[in-house]
Amino acid sequence: MSTLKAGLVASALKELSLHVVEEGGPNRGVKVEAYQRAAGLKPGDPWCAAFVAWNVATAKAVAKAPAWTSGSAITTWHRGSRGLAAGDKATPSEGAALPAKVEPGWIWVRATTAKSADAARNGGWVKGHCGIVVAVDAVGFHTVEGNTNKAGSREGDGVWRKLHKWNDAALIGRTVGWFDPETL
Repeated sequence: MSTLKAGLVASALKELSLHVVEEGGPNRGVKVEAYQRAAGLKPGDPWCAAFVAWNVATAKAVAKAPAWTSGSAITTWHRGSRGLAAGDKATPSEGAALPAKVEPGWIWVRATTAKSADAARNGGWVKGHCGIVVAVDAVGFHTVEGNTNKAGSREGDGVWRKLHKWNDAALIGRTVGWFDPETL
């Protein structure tokens, strides 16, 4: 695993260990607002993509998150995956090859429905959610996500680790894709 991807995984797992939860209202709290600032968002805005942006900046040891990061999961997908070689991104159409292709340190993006995921892969803007892949195995891919909860909502209450199973057709259908931030 590259230095950036290892740093991204380590940063996400550290944030997970802090048991970050919203405080003082939805999408609020000291840590939550630090993530939001990293993506140029204001307190109270949804923050899953801001969590990714903050962790990327931390892993790169830079004060400002890279330009491809965003306060929007789908915008992060469009900016992050645009122009990448086929080996540096993956979509659900790759089926059985996904467990061998997706890597820890990659960014995962999903939409709310399979139809909207397809629209996002074709350049459309839809509501979505994203996280950082921290492990991959034969069962699925494990992520650390901000602004989710135990049930996996895209409007949650904290930072959680989630297991997404390769055989969960509904989840994989809603997945826009995964991409490698190393090449950006």
